[in-house]
This record gives sequence, structure tokens and C-alpha cells, in this order.
Amino acid sequence: MALLLTNDDAKQVLTMGDTVFVLERLYEDLGRGRAVYRGRTDLFIPTSADVGDDMPAAYQLKTLDGAVPRLEVGSIRVTSDVVAFPTVNGQRRRIKIPAAKNKRYVGLVFLFSSATGELISVLQDGFLQQYSVGAINGIGAKYLARKDATRVALFGAGGQAPPQLLALKEVRPITRVQVYTPTPGEAVAFAERHAAKMGLEMVAAASPEEVLEGADIVVTATNSRVPFFPAAWLAPGMHLSCLQRDEACNDCFRKLDVVVFHTRAKELEYASSDFAEMERRHHFEMRDHPKRDIDWNDFPDLGALVTGRIAGRTDDRQRTFFLNSTGCGAQYTAVAHLVYTRAKERGLGHQVPTDWFVQEIG
Repeated sequence: MALLLTNDDAKQVLTMGDTVFVLERLYEDLGRGRAVYRGRTDLFIPTSADVGDDMPAAYQLKTLDGAVPRLEVGSIRVTSDVVAFPTVNGQRRRIKIPAAKNKRYVGLVFLFSSATGELISVLQDGFLQQYSVGAINGIGAKYLARKDATRVALFGAGGQAPPQLLALKEVRPITRVQVYTPTPGEAVAFAERHAAKMGLEMVAAASPEEVLEGADIVVTATNSRVPFFPAAWLAPGMHLSCLQRDEACNDCFRKLDVVVFHTRAKELEYASSDFAEMERRHHFEMRDHPKRDIDWNDFPDLGALVTGRIAGRTDDRQRTFFLNSTGCGAQYTAVAHLVYTRAKERGLGHQVPTDWFVQEIG
């Protein structure tokens, strides 16, 4: 039987501590060439969805796959999204439009047995994505942030921000979080909502300068498509942890002492020529991230860091930088396997016949 699992099922069995643990083991496998994955693939075509204001928008079909021999599984993550790129507070951002029934989104992980080839589980990807991304940045901080780091400066207050903090708590003795967003009221609401349940002191900051005061670790968890964080904002000894590539300015890649990418495998993007008129009107090229003059091959990846092929922080005054450059299909393989195994043990989810997903060829 194949097991269908929802985000609610995953929340019952997946902790951030376990996510950090299984992903650190995965990056040991990747660093030694045992586990495999390939770069993300994005397809863009026009959408008839109502996205509101006149802005660049598209249907985006995204896939990431990976396989982990130690776990005897392979997987593919598929997201089927309507996306838009509005200008907010003078900066281009990327947002997902809840265009599916009842204002929902579509994202699934298909998990397969490497012993039989059979589909063993289909999982909603939302909770897995947030926890795995948080854990990956947390692993980066484990090797790059000062061991005595207690204070975090957080840029952004959306759904990706809480898992970033939960992961940092697993690897460093975090006690205080200073939150900044350019949207009035968001930082205050975030602090009020999360401080008590995370067991952290949280305060809203009124400016980038204020949020950075006294910080040991800086987390950028935004959907900006315009770089806004310059190297000059990072004081000696601080660690910068970016959720995605469009947050740090180019000088961060040149001037900071240690720079590590999540992965050097860039996504492949294919866009319909039907976007030509829209691209001209908005002075916008249809792609998930704007092009930048940065060679990813100039930087080591997380697998090299975890296996010790490169050094992490070696001095408390170093300025370090971890970039979650893009997703890695194997991260979903490892976390989906953990959720599937635990959900199966607890009798969660809905079973469907494996026969529905196998065929004869002749």
C-alpha cells in the first residue's frame, strides 16, 4: 500500500531537531558522493488566473529530485504554482497566488522504494519545505556562527521565518530575536505571535540599523527579488544566513571571510515566448530569480563543509555567510523518508493500493 500524508500528518511526527539531524547526515552522504540529486527545473507559461493588479505573473511548474542509497529511497518534489512579481515598497518581490480550490496551493513529494521501484508515499510538501529549509540554514550556522551566539537579527516575518529560528535554537544558545520588516506592524505582530511559544525574547525594530544592533547572527527570510543587504552591515564576528539568493548584495560574496552555498547546482529555467509583450511592458524577464554576475562554482557547498573538506569558522572575528542558494531534491528525499517512516509506525495517513501506480509493459 502507498501512504498519502498531509501537512497535518507531518506536523505530528516531524521535529526541528530530527530534521537537522537527518539532513546533516544527508549532507555527509552528498559530500562523499553517496547520495545524488540534480538541479531544479522550472517551466513558465502564461496563466489565466486573476492575480489582481497588472503585474508580471505566470504558471510555474517546478521539480526537484534526489536519491539516498542509505535510505533505499528516491523522490521527486513537484510544485504547481501561479506566481506573481509585484513591486512592494519600491522593490520587486515574488509571491505565490493561492489559485487552487479554496485558495490553496499545490505541492507534493513522491517517495519511491529503490528496492522495488514502487511508489510508497505521496506527501504534501509545505511543512517539509519550511522545516528542511530552516534546518539547512541551521546546519550552516552550526559550522559558521560563533559558538557563543545568542542574539539574532531577523529580516522578514513571513511563514519561512519561524523555522529559521527553531533551527538556530537547535545549534546555538539563542535567547533574543530582533525583527525588522519594512511593512508597518508586521514585526510587532510576529514578535507577539511567536515569542512565548518559542521561549525567546522578541522585539520589533524600526530600521535595519536598529535590528542589527548587538546581533551575532543575521537571518534574511524575505521574498525580495532585489539585493538589499550589503557587506558593510555585517560587523566582525557576525554570521549572515540568507534564505535565498536575492537578499545579499554582491559585495557579500567578495568581502566576507567565509562564504558557503547550499548547492552549486543552479536551476534550469524554460519560459514560453508568449511572455515577450509582458516582459517589455514591465521591463522584467520571466524567471524565478534575476540574473546576477556571480559564479556559483567559486564557492564551496554544504556537503564540503559538513564533511570537513573545507574549514568553517576558524576565528571569532571572521564574518561568515551561508547562502541557501536553491533547493536540493535530496533534502526532500531524506525528510520525506523520515515522515513516512514515523507516520507509518503511528498509523497516520491514508493508504491506497500500490496496484494503482504500477503497470505491465508488453
